[in-house]
Amino acid sequence: SGFKGSTRSPPQKPSSLPGDPPGTPPLAPVLQLLRNQLQEKDALIRHLESDWERSRAQREREERLLVTAWYNMGLAVQRQEGGTAPRGLASGAQSFLAQQRLATAARRARTPHGRAPSS
Repeated sequence: SGFKGSTRSPPQKPSSLPGDPPGTPPLAPVLQLLRNQLQEKDALIRHLESDWERSRAQREREERLLVTAWYNMGLAVQRQEGGTAPRGLASGAQSFLAQQRLATAARRARTPHGRAPSS
């Protein structure tokens, strides 16, 4: 099977090696075009991979910032409520989120929902 529009009848082996026998069709322009397309696609793939890597690193930085902000906010809330800052596992071996749930529950118990605290 040859290229569409080919005028030769017997299909010949495509080759662009130097020293081709006479009568071999000039495939060099087609091969060069295909090589150029491959190089363009390779460049696009490398560009997309680096974009992906940059966005992944950005996401990780944002996650670390969020976790740090939540942790610092929890410490500030504990200090406001007169508690002490947790030191490792000295805070009853509770996770950060468990401590937050307790702080929220304590706040809700002190001020009834929807009403100003009665003094």
